[in-house]
Amino acid sequence: MFRYFGEGQVGDMVFERGNRAIRDHLIDGKDLLVFQTRGREGVRFLGQFECAGYSIEAAPDREGNQRSAIIFELVPTGIAEKRIEEGQPLDKSELQVDLVGLRKRALEAARTTPQVTGTEARRSLYRRSEVVRRYVLARAAGVCESCNEPAPFVTMQGEPYLEPHHTRRLSDGGPDDPRCVAAVCPNCHREIHHGLHGSTKNEAFIATIGRKETASGA
Repeated sequence: MFRYFGEGQVGDMVFERGNRAIRDHLIDGKDLLVFQTRGREGVRFLGQFECAGYSIEAAPDREGNQRSAIIFELVPTGIAEKRIEEGQPLDKSELQVDLVGLRKRALEAARTTPQVTGTEARRSLYRRSEVVRRYVLARAAGVCESCNEPAPFVTMQGEPYLEPHHTRRLSDGGPDDPRCVAAVCPNCHREIHHGLHGSTKNEAFIATIGRKETASGA
Protein backbone atom coordinates (compact mmCIF):
# COMPACT_ATOMS: atom_id res chain seq x y z
CA MET A 1 0.00 0.00 0.00
CA PHE A 2 1.22 3.52 -0.83
CA ARG A 3 0.38 6.52 1.35
CA TYR A 4 0.08 9.25 -1.26
CA PHE A 5 0.27 12.90 -0.21
CA GLY A 6 -2.48 14.98 -1.84
CA GLU A 7 -2.24 18.20 -3.85
CA GLY A 8 -2.05 21.71 -2.36
CA GLN A 9 1.12 23.48 -1.27
CA VAL A 10 -0.32 26.23 0.95
CA GLY A 11 -3.22 26.04 3.41
CA ASP A 12 -5.57 23.15 4.09
CA MET A 13 -5.91 20.58 1.32
CA VAL A 14 -9.38 20.26 -0.18
CA PHE A 15 -11.08 17.75 -2.46
CA GLU A 16 -10.69 19.64 -5.72
CA ARG A 17 -9.02 18.79 -9.05
CA GLY A 18 -6.49 15.99 -8.51
CA ASN A 19 -7.55 15.23 -4.95
CA ARG A 20 -11.18 14.80 -5.95
CA ALA A 21 -10.15 12.76 -9.01
CA ILE A 22 -8.22 10.28 -6.84
CA ARG A 23 -10.94 9.94 -4.19
CA ASP A 24 -13.74 9.53 -6.76
CA HIS A 25 -11.96 7.61 -9.52
CA LEU A 26 -14.24 4.57 -9.13
CA ILE A 27 -17.35 6.74 -9.11
CA ASP A 28 -16.13 8.39 -12.32
CA GLY A 29 -15.23 5.07 -13.94
CA LYS A 30 -11.56 6.09 -14.23
CA ASP A 31 -8.42 4.00 -13.86
CA LEU A 32 -5.86 5.19 -11.32
CA LEU A 33 -2.37 4.77 -12.81
CA VAL A 34 0.67 5.36 -10.59
CA PHE A 35 4.12 6.47 -11.79
CA GLN A 36 7.34 6.95 -9.82
CA THR A 37 9.77 9.75 -10.67
CA ARG A 38 13.33 8.50 -11.15
CA GLY A 39 15.35 11.68 -11.64
CA ARG A 40 17.20 11.76 -14.93
CA GLU A 41 15.81 8.35 -15.81
CA GLY A 42 12.35 9.86 -16.16
CA VAL A 43 9.42 7.98 -14.65
CA ARG A 44 8.58 4.34 -13.98
CA PHE A 45 5.06 2.96 -14.35
CA LEU A 46 4.14 1.13 -11.14
CA GLY A 47 0.76 -0.14 -12.28
CA GLN A 48 -2.95 0.34 -11.74
CA PHE A 49 -4.14 1.10 -8.20
CA GLU A 50 -7.33 1.56 -6.18
CA CYS A 51 -7.99 4.31 -3.66
CA ALA A 52 -8.93 2.23 -0.62
CA GLY A 53 -9.41 5.20 1.71
CA TYR A 54 -7.84 8.39 3.00
CA SER A 55 -6.97 10.25 6.18
CA ILE A 56 -6.76 13.90 7.18
CA GLU A 57 -3.51 14.58 9.04
CA ALA A 58 -1.61 17.61 10.34
CA ALA A 59 1.41 18.50 8.21
CA PRO A 60 3.38 21.68 7.35
CA ASP A 61 2.66 23.46 4.09
CA ARG A 62 5.25 25.05 1.81
CA GLU A 63 5.53 28.08 4.12
CA GLY A 64 6.00 25.96 7.25
CA ASN A 65 2.51 26.53 8.65
CA GLN A 66 0.57 23.57 10.04
CA ARG A 67 -2.43 22.62 7.97
CA SER A 68 -4.78 19.69 7.29
CA ALA A 69 -3.32 17.38 4.64
CA ILE A 70 -5.05 14.59 2.70
CA ILE A 71 -3.19 11.27 2.67
CA PHE A 72 -4.57 8.67 0.25
CA GLU A 73 -4.26 4.92 0.77
CA LEU A 74 -3.47 3.38 -2.63
CA VAL A 75 -3.55 -0.40 -3.12
CA PRO A 76 -2.50 -2.30 -6.27
CA THR A 77 -5.45 -3.34 -8.40
CA GLY A 78 -6.24 -7.03 -8.08
CA ILE A 79 -5.48 -7.43 -4.37
CA ALA A 80 -9.14 -7.85 -3.44
CA GLU A 81 -9.85 -10.41 -6.18
CA LYS A 82 -6.70 -12.36 -5.30
CA ARG A 83 -7.82 -12.55 -1.68
CA ILE A 84 -11.24 -13.86 -2.73
CA GLU A 85 -9.76 -16.41 -5.17
CA GLU A 86 -7.44 -17.71 -2.43
CA GLY A 87 -10.48 -18.53 -0.32
CA GLN A 88 -10.19 -15.56 2.03
CA PRO A 89 -13.37 -13.56 1.31
CA LEU A 90 -15.05 -11.43 3.92
CA ASP A 91 -17.98 -12.72 5.94
CA LYS A 92 -20.84 -13.01 3.43
CA SER A 93 -23.64 -13.17 5.96
CA GLU A 94 -24.61 -9.58 5.24
CA LEU A 95 -24.80 -10.41 1.53
CA GLN A 96 -27.48 -13.06 1.89
CA VAL A 97 -30.24 -10.77 0.67
CA ASP A 98 -32.36 -10.54 -2.47
CA LEU A 99 -31.19 -9.05 -5.78
CA VAL A 100 -32.63 -5.61 -5.02
CA GLY A 101 -30.81 -5.51 -1.70
CA LEU A 102 -27.55 -6.67 -3.27
CA ARG A 103 -27.81 -3.98 -5.95
CA LYS A 104 -28.40 -1.25 -3.37
CA ARG A 105 -25.34 -2.34 -1.37
CA ALA A 106 -23.19 -2.65 -4.50
CA LEU A 107 -24.04 0.89 -5.62
CA GLU A 108 -23.40 2.30 -2.15
CA ALA A 109 -20.06 0.48 -1.90
CA ALA A 110 -18.87 1.66 -5.31
CA ARG A 111 -19.78 5.30 -4.65
CA THR A 112 -18.09 5.67 -1.29
CA THR A 113 -14.40 6.13 -0.50
CA PRO A 114 -14.19 5.96 3.30
CA GLN A 115 -12.00 8.04 5.59
CA VAL A 116 -10.03 5.03 6.85
CA THR A 117 -6.39 3.93 6.80
CA GLY A 118 -4.19 0.84 7.05
CA THR A 119 -5.95 -2.44 7.78
CA GLU A 120 -9.37 -0.80 7.79
CA ALA A 121 -8.73 0.66 4.33
CA ARG A 122 -7.81 -2.76 2.92
CA ARG A 123 -10.82 -4.37 4.61
CA SER A 124 -13.05 -1.71 3.06
CA LEU A 125 -11.58 -2.46 -0.37
CA TYR A 126 -12.15 -6.22 0.03
CA ARG A 127 -15.74 -5.64 1.11
CA ARG A 128 -16.41 -3.29 -1.82
CA SER A 129 -15.05 -5.83 -4.30
CA GLU A 130 -17.03 -8.70 -2.79
CA VAL A 131 -20.30 -6.75 -2.65
CA VAL A 132 -20.05 -5.74 -6.31
CA ARG A 133 -19.00 -9.25 -7.33
CA ARG A 134 -21.87 -10.93 -5.49
CA TYR A 135 -24.44 -8.58 -7.02
CA VAL A 136 -23.15 -9.07 -10.56
CA LEU A 137 -23.19 -12.86 -10.23
CA ALA A 138 -26.70 -12.77 -8.79
CA ARG A 139 -27.88 -10.51 -11.63
CA ALA A 140 -26.50 -12.93 -14.22
CA ALA A 141 -28.35 -15.86 -12.57
CA GLY A 142 -25.94 -18.43 -13.99
CA VAL A 143 -26.08 -17.15 -17.59
CA CYS A 144 -23.23 -15.36 -19.39
CA GLU A 145 -24.29 -11.73 -19.86
CA SER A 146 -22.50 -11.62 -23.21
CA CYS A 147 -23.43 -14.79 -25.15
CA ASN A 148 -26.50 -15.70 -23.04
CA GLU A 149 -25.26 -19.28 -22.63
CA PRO A 150 -25.33 -21.10 -19.26
CA ALA A 151 -22.17 -21.03 -17.16
CA PRO A 152 -19.76 -23.79 -18.32
CA PHE A 153 -19.68 -25.57 -14.96
CA VAL A 154 -20.63 -25.38 -11.30
CA THR A 155 -17.96 -24.56 -8.70
CA MET A 156 -17.17 -26.60 -5.60
CA GLN A 157 -19.26 -24.05 -3.69
CA GLY A 158 -22.27 -25.02 -5.83
CA GLU A 159 -22.34 -21.77 -7.85
CA PRO A 160 -22.36 -21.34 -11.65
CA TYR A 161 -18.85 -20.31 -12.74
CA LEU A 162 -18.76 -16.88 -14.38
CA GLU A 163 -16.02 -14.25 -14.32
CA PRO A 164 -16.44 -10.52 -13.52
CA HIS A 165 -15.58 -8.25 -16.45
CA HIS A 166 -15.07 -4.50 -16.06
CA THR A 167 -16.31 -2.84 -19.22
CA ARG A 168 -14.68 0.58 -18.68
CA ARG A 169 -11.32 -0.36 -17.16
CA LEU A 170 -7.85 -1.10 -18.52
CA SER A 171 -7.90 -4.42 -16.67
CA ASP A 172 -10.20 -6.64 -14.67
CA GLY A 173 -8.25 -6.27 -11.49
CA GLY A 174 -10.56 -4.28 -9.28
CA PRO A 175 -14.05 -3.30 -8.32
CA ASP A 176 -16.03 -0.73 -10.25
CA ASP A 177 -19.51 0.72 -10.40
CA PRO A 178 -21.75 -2.37 -10.74
CA ARG A 179 -23.41 -0.75 -13.75
CA CYS A 180 -20.08 -1.27 -15.56
CA VAL A 181 -19.25 -4.77 -14.33
CA ALA A 182 -20.77 -7.96 -15.69
CA ALA A 183 -20.52 -11.72 -15.36
CA VAL A 184 -19.24 -13.58 -18.40
CA CYS A 185 -18.12 -17.08 -19.34
CA PRO A 186 -14.36 -17.66 -19.77
CA ASN A 187 -14.62 -17.83 -23.58
CA CYS A 188 -16.38 -14.47 -23.91
CA HIS A 189 -14.02 -12.95 -21.35
CA ARG A 190 -10.93 -13.98 -23.31
CA GLU A 191 -12.44 -12.91 -26.61
CA ILE A 192 -13.24 -9.44 -25.27
CA HIS A 193 -9.63 -8.97 -24.14
CA HIS A 194 -7.75 -10.83 -26.87
CA GLY A 195 -10.11 -11.43 -29.80
CA LEU A 196 -9.97 -9.66 -33.15
CA HIS A 197 -13.44 -8.20 -32.57
CA GLY A 198 -13.09 -7.89 -28.80
CA SER A 199 -13.70 -4.14 -28.70
CA THR A 200 -16.90 -4.51 -30.74
CA LYS A 201 -18.07 -7.29 -28.45
CA ASN A 202 -17.33 -5.12 -25.42
CA GLU A 203 -19.33 -2.20 -26.84
CA ALA A 204 -22.34 -4.48 -27.38
CA PHE A 205 -21.81 -5.78 -23.88
CA ILE A 206 -21.92 -2.25 -22.42
CA ALA A 207 -25.26 -1.64 -24.12
CA THR A 208 -26.67 -4.90 -22.75
CA ILE A 209 -25.63 -4.12 -19.17
CA GLY A 210 -26.97 -0.59 -19.55
CA ARG A 211 -30.41 -1.95 -20.48
CA LYS A 212 -30.37 -4.36 -17.55
CA GLU A 213 -29.43 -1.67 -15.05
CA THR A 214 -31.93 0.81 -16.47
CA ALA A 215 -34.64 -1.78 -16.01
CA SER A 216 -33.43 -2.26 -12.42
CA GLY A 217 -33.78 1.44 -11.68
CA ALA A 218 -30.33 2.90 -12.46
